[in-house]
Amino acid sequence: MKIIEIEFIIEKQKYYDLYLNHTPLNQFSKTHVFINNLAFGEIQFPQGETHSYIGELKLKPGKYSFKINLPQEDFKIISLEIKEKDYSTTKITNYKIRPNLSDNAKRLLEFLQKIYSKYIIAGQHTNTALGPEIAYIEYFTGKKPALRGFDLLSYTPAVRTQDMTPHALIEIEGNKGSIEKAIEWAKDLGGIITLCWHWYAPLGGKDKTFYTVNTDFNLEEALLNGTEENKTLLRDIEIIAEKLSILRDLDIPILWRPLHEADGKWFWWGAKGPENYKKLYMLLYEIFTEKYRLNNLIWIWNAPHPEWKIEKDLYDIAGIDHYAPPGNYGPMKFSYDLLLRLTDNEKLVALTENGPIPDPDLLFEYEAYFLWFMPWFGDFVFNENFNSKEHFKKVYNHEKVITLENLKNLTHLFLSC
Repeated sequence: MKIIEIEFIIEKQKYYDLYLNHTPLNQFSKTHVFINNLAFGEIQFPQGETHSYIGELKLKPGKYSFKINLPQEDFKIISLEIKEKDYSTTKITNYKIRPNLSDNAKRLLEFLQKIYSKYIIAGQHTNTALGPEIAYIEYFTGKKPALRGFDLLSYTPAVRTQDMTPHALIEIEGNKGSIEKAIEWAKDLGGIITLCWHWYAPLGGKDKTFYTVNTDFNLEEALLNGTEENKTLLRDIEIIAEKLSILRDLDIPILWRPLHEADGKWFWWGAKGPENYKKLYMLLYEIFTEKYRLNNLIWIWNAPHPEWKIEKDLYDIAGIDHYAPPGNYGPMKFSYDLLLRLTDNEKLVALTENGPIPDPDLLFEYEAYFLWFMPWFGDFVFNENFNSKEHFKKVYNHEKVITLENLKNLTHLFLSC
């Protein structure tokens, strides 16, 4: 991918809006931007547009380098436009807690609302019930994440598929028992949990069938009453609802991230486009909230694309998944700005998946107020090219990072105010 660099000089410490004037693209595109070689996240280019908003930056006087990965080879930048302004417009306003949530779910959302812009929660995804990432982080930092991510990938019947690789089999077996571990994390340790679901295609395929390329499962057909696809789709939804009911009955709130990254289309639930994704999201929402009364779920919309927007009364938090280059701890500010624009500045936002953890100093310097970060499992923790031990130590001992060790005290402080 071709990279273009533009240098500019700032003379006054102010807020600035950045725009690109460019040649039009024949399809929606997105790409990554770097300021002074730090990862500033994702920007999007609507089809046919020639003037695109990048985001807002609070800049000090000095010389800056703006680098962009060109979304297409024939894409040409005409100019970088920088407009001064007196105050930030990238703040959450008019946030409302969705009605009919359990008291504990409301309490967690109230806590998240109150820490917004003041702290960031340390999160860690664990693909297996054992979660060796937690012990590894604690060994080097002396602390645990406050938020632990779990996956429901092993909980539906069609996980045994053709041509399974050892990696897939080990992943499925290791994932079993995640519900019990999630209960332990919440009840015994007092932590927060988030759940995603790598949904193995209900009618199977090859190897990891949550990937579009490994299954011919047709979501369009699955949304038609009475088809075999529909019957197995509903079967899986009911099974997961029963599992989530266990957590509801224990009054454990869940940060629930369903149908993640649908806009990328690499998962079957996004392969048939935004309208079918929205129908599936709505079906899932209706069954979970109306039939099963899963009022402990805090819903996270995680398909940050203007054509894939979900109605705002159907989710509580917007999330973006962004993987910066290994060892780049930039603040992802443009990804943060993008989420705010897509939600009209009315939703709390989170970095729901990442590789390198953004440097907390940079997050607060550039006012990228994500609620939490969430490195993916495995190498993103164990391989120092992604996150070094020294970086983990800095992050987990930062005064504005919430770990399991200070979660209880901060919860009491903010909710007793």
